[in-house]
Amino acid sequence: MKKIKLAIFDLTDCEGCELQIINLKEKLLTILEKVEITTWRLVKEKNSPGPFDIALVEGSAHTKEEIALLKELREKSNYLAALGSCATIGGISSIVGKAKERKKLFQLIYGPKYRPKAKTSKPIGAYIPVDFYLCGCPVSLSELERVITHLLFGRIPEKLPYPVCLECKLKENECLLIKDQPCLGPITQAGCQAICITEGKYCYGCQGPTKEANIKALKNRFSQFLKNKEIENYLSLFLKATKEYQKWGKK
Repeated sequence: MKKIKLAIFDLTDCEGCELQIINLKEKLLTILEKVEITTWRLVKEKNSPGPFDIALVEGSAHTKEEIALLKELREKSNYLAALGSCATIGGISSIVGKAKERKKLFQLIYGPKYRPKAKTSKPIGAYIPVDFYLCGCPVSLSELERVITHLLFGRIPEKLPYPVCLECKLKENECLLIKDQPCLGPITQAGCQAICITEGKYCYGCQGPTKEANIKALKNRFSQFLKNKEIENYLSLFLKATKEYQKWGKK
């Protein structure tokens, strides 16, 4: 039986989501019975130029070269999936999205003579059509396995039709909002198994917004115990490049 050709690419990122693929461990060995990884910079010395049955792309596009690579991958791939928060919603690097803001920040950190190659930071869907978005920082192992399995059978996986709150309830966590503590679970796409809240942290929305995310209502709740600047900083950590934030988050 002919194996499916899988390619894994990274743009500007921390490579944490790629490491999650390795963390599949024995399950990865099972996947490799049906898949040939033809391109993966982290693990292969010689890589194929394509074409590919499936391409997984991690990271956000910062340079002209990365945008050109994205367009090339789209032409060469039957299915192309965005891997992780940077690729899907812009991630941490999109907190400072405007070119003027980035230039000012670069000069403050590196000095006035520094000339960065990166002009802006956008999720890959701003440049090419994407077949599926696999969010998370990093992506969860359960979602990674589910999405890869669907793609191997030629099916576009459906997004989970509920927010992180449901997973949080299944973990028997106490609601943070009831305790006047910030949490983006009500507006965040499920799939992470509520790992941050379960481990005693807050939800920052790295899974991306749900289909009908009501950021306005959540901001109203936040305003009862947070200052406006705190609300803005909290919402913009992962969501600043999303249309939902542009509509309600920055108002």
